[in-house]
Amino acid sequence: MLGNNRLGNFKKYLEKEGYSQNSITTYMRAVEKFYLFLKFYGFDEKKFDEDKLVSFLSSTYKTSGSLKTALSGIRKYLSFAFGIKFSVSVDVEDDFKDFLLIEDDKLREFYERAVKSRKKDTKVALVMMFYLGLKPSEIARLGKFTIKYIDRVPAIDEGKIKRLLIDREVVEILKEVENDGVVTLFVNSNSLKVTFFKITGKSFSLNDFKENYAYRLIRKGLPVDIVVEFSGLSLDRVSYLYRFFTLKSKQDIISEKLTDF
Repeated sequence: MLGNNRLGNFKKYLEKEGYSQNSITTYMRAVEKFYLFLKFYGFDEKKFDEDKLVSFLSSTYKTSGSLKTALSGIRKYLSFAFGIKFSVSVDVEDDFKDFLLIEDDKLREFYERAVKSRKKDTKVALVMMFYLGLKPSEIARLGKFTIKYIDRVPAIDEGKIKRLLIDREVVEILKEVENDGVVTLFVNSNSLKVTFFKITGKSFSLNDFKENYAYRLIRKGLPVDIVVEFSGLSLDRVSYLYRFFTLKSKQDIISEKLTDF
């Protein structure tokens, strides 16, 4: 079970370092969740997918603050037990509980502002952020990628980064810059993030666009497993978005049926 020597020694280390009992309990619980994650995906302590870890933990830790605390505990454990430097950023400023729907006209407004950018690569990257929910660091990591096709549906499928290209705006702007099916982007993730928030203001977080991309997949009728695979969201989060979509659908139906009253 999880009560091995490493965990026991880690607890003693925290006590010796003067951590409060509450902090120790929180960190130990986070490490237990970490081992559940490893078992679920078949990873080990020295090799695992950091993005999937964040998605896995987000089903338990509902705010960015609690998630960061959990990751801090896991980071300390890996450093103590294995000498591993684990660093992952959480680009989430809002509670995981709340889904903020970005209406189509608002998304179009952001698109029109993005395409006014004088730098071609920045323009393309911004559109990918708005419509695909990709983070600046993910776009910078992509660098050069090939537009692939699943049957006749264009897609990005580059290791951890997988997106179905379901929006005409994305397909068209990528076709403008591709060369023999290959798209090459040179972007600075920090400056891209600054430009992103200049356009959107503080009303939306980066995560909101990722969730809205997943929501549009749901609206297309795709099943849960495909939405999870191509959005990077956790199963729990996608299930929540399905419930949100069903509720909205019921509201629309009731409104339509009762318009004569």
